[in-house]
Amino acid sequence: MVYDFQKITIDNEDLLSEFMNKHTTCVDLYGEKRLERVSYFYQKIFETLSASFKEEDILEQFEALTKYKISLEIPYGILVNELYGLKSIVISHIIQHKLKIDIIQTLRLFKNITNAIAHLYLIEYLNRLISLNNVRRSSLSDLSEKNLIIHYESHLVWLSNLAEHIKTNSKSKFPELDHTLCTFGKWLHGDGKKTIQNNSKYKNLQDIHEKLHQFAKKIYDIVEYGEYTILITYLEKCEMISLSIGTELALLDQVLINKKISKDYLTGSFNRQSLKGLFENQYDLALATNNHFVLAMCDLDYFKTVNDTYGHVAGDYLLKLFVQIVQKNIRNSDMIIRYGGEEFIIMLPTINKKNGYKVLNNIREEFEQTALEFEGAQIKATVSMGMMEVKPEHLYNHNYLDEYVMIVDKNLYIAKESGRNRIEVY
Repeated sequence: MVYDFQKITIDNEDLLSEFMNKHTTCVDLYGEKRLERVSYFYQKIFETLSASFKEEDILEQFEALTKYKISLEIPYGILVNELYGLKSIVISHIIQHKLKIDIIQTLRLFKNITNAIAHLYLIEYLNRLISLNNVRRSSLSDLSEKNLIIHYESHLVWLSNLAEHIKTNSKSKFPELDHTLCTFGKWLHGDGKKTIQNNSKYKNLQDIHEKLHQFAKKIYDIVEYGEYTILITYLEKCEMISLSIGTELALLDQVLINKKISKDYLTGSFNRQSLKGLFENQYDLALATNNHFVLAMCDLDYFKTVNDTYGHVAGDYLLKLFVQIVQKNIRNSDMIIRYGGEEFIIMLPTINKKNGYKVLNNIREEFEQTALEFEGAQIKATVSMGMMEVKPEHLYNHNYLDEYVMIVDKNLYIAKESGRNRIEVY
């Protein structure tokens, strides 16, 4: 079909300027140079709209723009919102100038453009998801200790299988839709019920797993009809819920691991010999479940002065007090490791920088406000910290622990040099 929007786009440059100002304002995502490139693509689109054109002509222009945005990892929703903005400009001009252009056909054109964009994004998303799941499975295979998390692998396989069926628009041999009959579901409703002692955790796993299969059923119902936008939405839900299952199992696993780790005889924290294994395990779990974790190095301020003034026994009690305050403020899945002397490392799984900072700051404030009573004296001390958020993107490298410890140690040094009793964030 041939479209003719010449009367709409008679002021082509003004329309392009209006569109770019109103609907492509995500400079933080694009950056100025990339925004110039985006503007170039839309200039070509407006040139196509300025003459008689066939649907395949405008689709070709949007396909080029879409591929560019995919290369920049710009979210699907950003491009769709821009398209809605363009559609609103075109429709408003038709109505405002009472042009003899079929609005129904115009809306159908934009629907076809949206679907073409969604299809390109969907194929890219499916390929990326399958590739990521392979990496996630590899990270699970690298775990030195596998407890409950091993059952997460079966749902990574299930999710990749679901993605393959969406790619081929096929219902044949579709992944198991009954949440009680998939491999993970059989374990969860069987041995998993006996293994997971925390009833609220178990109930939460049941609920999110059932919800995952509900979205899979919705995908099954529409997979053959080319509803690409809806498929993207449902698949995103499936991936998000699948990662939630992995996160829950990873936290439960970390609690089991923590119970087995040798403790520092003085403070009750984990000892330094456990650091390497704990860090590697946490890195692999975070990669497998697409999570962040926080790593922090802590050092008690002027600790030598405490030892010199009150004696080493008082210093020992102060170390114990600090560990007790840390343990009070962290979860069973979190870790505090005595790195040496008055230095400690804290690891907080499945948490981002902002929330990790809150946890560490609560520890810092409580330690500052708590006095150690020792032989009639009240000893008060402070702690300095260097922290960073770790977001694994690659399989574990044996150098990573040293690299990350160097970063938080450097930040700790900056905290000390900047006045102590503070947290320096990387």
